[in-house]
Amino acid sequence: MNWFQGIALGLLQGITEILPISSDGHLALLLQYWQLPEATRLNLTAALHLGTALAILIFMFSKVKNTVRDLIAPNPEIRKEAWRLILMIVIGSIPVVTVGLLLENTVEKIFNRLTLVSLLFIINGTILLTTYFACPKKRRITPAMAFLIGLIQASAILPAISRSGTTISLALLLGVSATDAFEFSFLIALPVTIGAAIFELLKIDFSVLAPGPVIAGIIVAGLSGYLMLISLRRLVFRQQLYWFGIYCWALGLLTFIIFR
Repeated sequence: MNWFQGIALGLLQGITEILPISSDGHLALLLQYWQLPEATRLNLTAALHLGTALAILIFMFSKVKNTVRDLIAPNPEIRKEAWRLILMIVIGSIPVVTVGLLLENTVEKIFNRLTLVSLLFIINGTILLTTYFACPKKRRITPAMAFLIGLIQASAILPAISRSGTTISLALLLGVSATDAFEFSFLIALPVTIGAAIFELLKIDFSVLAPGPVIAGIIVAGLSGYLMLISLRRLVFRQQLYWFGIYCWALGLLTFIIFR
């Protein structure tokens, strides 16, 4: 992998990881086109997630900082709310950790089968299209809702299923406000994404992939990801996620036609 490929993959990761159109699915297409070694594709993809995970951490830093501070606040109500949010994040993280450990090898096989990737793009698009009918209210996220959101986040371990798209869509359909849906989606992403990205980065064979282009890709993914977070927040507040559903359907059908 050369420097151009590293930067291009990082840019694609930053844009498509944050927008609800699946970075893994897009990276699978580009990695196939460039014919990079199959054994390194999943590790490289996960490592690039480190850049977007750091972008999310910086973007959500104020929320994270305030939550940590409120855990020991003198006001019992403020302290209770902070611990409640931590509990919801833990509950929402359980499914993806479990599924990730059980299906790691299966996911690697799917990642390299683009006909299946095309079908998953269509499924992701269908989920996004349902947000056209969502009526966000101000429902608090309950433990059951947190688990359901975590469960659908676990499906994003599959290429072409968007983590942000599925979690935000489900939260909106459950009546959660746009603000809470957006924030909770990215809060439950942080622990798992950072942990998995570091784990996969350590597994990359740098005799096949030069470290320079990989690091450049991570940096570009972080910068572009931060800019996309600003855009996505506006789109969620305007309830316009369903437009990405049309895009995913079109890309899924095109991918199937080309790679069947």
